[in-house]
Amino acid sequence: MLETTPVQIIPAVLPKSLEELETALATLRGVAPLVQVDLVGENVLAGETVMPLWESFDFEFDIMLKDPEAYIEQCVELGASRIVVHAEAVHAKQALERLQHLRGGSFAVEAGIALRAHDEPAALTPFEGLFDYVQVMGIDMIGQQGQPPDPHHGEIKLLKALRALYPSMPLQCDGAVAAHPKEIAEAGATRLVIGSAIVNAEDPSEALKRLQKESEI
Repeated sequence: MLETTPVQIIPAVLPKSLEELETALATLRGVAPLVQVDLVGENVLAGETVMPLWESFDFEFDIMLKDPEAYIEQCVELGASRIVVHAEAVHAKQALERLQHLRGGSFAVEAGIALRAHDEPAALTPFEGLFDYVQVMGIDMIGQQGQPPDPHHGEIKLLKALRALYPSMPLQCDGAVAAHPKEIAEAGATRLVIGSAIVNAEDPSEALKRLQKESEI
């Protein structure tokens, strides 16, 4: 675990429509400075040129659509601070390559690569040098919130292996994180992506504070 890097809790929204996105973001306004927006099934932002509540958040886009390369440009234009591409996706490498010229400078966009819980670290080999951080999925079926943790703890094993390989790289975990945030942080994650446990909470701000405390090691 990086002693100089505190664990960051990142609320995640998985909207099925632009209206759902607007509602979720309104709920999270003032709760956290950055929100992960999951793009699954279809691009709910198709045709949009401005993010809802753009003045209140930085945005991380987790592209779980069939061909992430096709959506990189729009995510950048919508003001992405971070973009996650899944390693198993079609044209994943090409999508990351399109981000390379944006990884530095005053308005840098961080490039993230996502692995499944049961992937091996070697799955990163084709992408070496193209990413700033790794996201480990804690669930088998991506694109659905509220799932239970992987019973085989694949994400814990993978996080530990990645931390050994990349001592200073940001690692984040997404999926069933709220069930065991401390264990995930102890495995090496510096960012915890949490969806329904925050967004659907009666008091999202208090839920985030509780999860932040529970993740302390």
